[in-house]
Amino acid sequence: MVPVKLEDELWDVYTKDRVKTGKTHRRGDKMEKGEYHLVVHVCIFNSKNQLLIQQRQPFKKGWPNMWDISVGGSAVAGDDSGQAAEREVLEELGLRLDLSDKRPSFTMNFSDGFDDYYIVKQDVDIRNLHLQNEEVKQVKWVDREEALCMQNAGIMVPYWFLDKLFDLGDVHVFDAHGNREHSLTVGFASFKNVESWMSLVEIVRDNFPGLETNNGMEKYLQTLLKNIKEERAVCALDGNMVIGILLFSINHNLISCLAVHPEYRRQNIASRMVDLMLTKMDSNRDISVETFREGDEKGGASRLFYSSMGFVPGELTFSLNYPTQKFILKSK
Repeated sequence: MVPVKLEDELWDVYTKDRVKTGKTHRRGDKMEKGEYHLVVHVCIFNSKNQLLIQQRQPFKKGWPNMWDISVGGSAVAGDDSGQAAEREVLEELGLRLDLSDKRPSFTMNFSDGFDDYYIVKQDVDIRNLHLQNEEVKQVKWVDREEALCMQNAGIMVPYWFLDKLFDLGDVHVFDAHGNREHSLTVGFASFKNVESWMSLVEIVRDNFPGLETNNGMEKYLQTLLKNIKEERAVCALDGNMVIGILLFSINHNLISCLAVHPEYRRQNIASRMVDLMLTKMDSNRDISVETFREGDEKGGASRLFYSSMGFVPGELTFSLNYPTQKFILKSK
């Protein structure tokens, strides 16, 4: 890739819907109303979730002498987004990246165009970088705290979302689609979780006999408050959002309520909650739970789950006149 001289740089012109018009625009000229161009940024994080930042040269136009995220620049005519990002990284840092199979993590719209942000996870030895002297003064790695301190000190470009970049850079928190499986936590619920807990109950209430009415929901709430106080309520959290719930009784050695948010299933959340519950239970006694009977269309997943945890089918029962079946986890 050969750097393009700024005075010769042409940009593809896009519509507001990000469709190329076939026209080009010379850098430095004023863009016409309704015309837009493409900008890219690349944020490189290492395995410590430190962000590679660069200090712009004091003679560079636009935020001179300020510290900036890893790389940024405008796409030249003919570039797609990924090609532009690869070129900018190579020009400014001398680092070759392959972004052919990578989409931007997010896009920010601005008055004259679209700004694609790529999050790259790579341990880079900055001693081996070849910095573009015309634009880059120096580079270094910073963690979240240092980056925010630099921004507060007025020596870093004031991206309002700077702290969020570190969340995106942490692959144990987010992937490209915003999934956060590895950040989910399981613990005993506190009273601050009640509102979110009940919001989840509202979603799954059709699977629990007795919760069809407002009166049933109010009774459930009172039971929840009592169980939280007695540390018999386990929840899974995504941040502050409750995405898994489990109520249990130590006296009766049973699970009275277990549910996982529909969008968070198949992530081992239920098993993690049961494992935590088991630390409170008497392992010398059988543990029971009532679930759906075989053949009930609501019950396939729950029966499979309890079987996978070592529970075995027991007697047929009724819960508030709804036909159920006990599953038993035998004592050790």
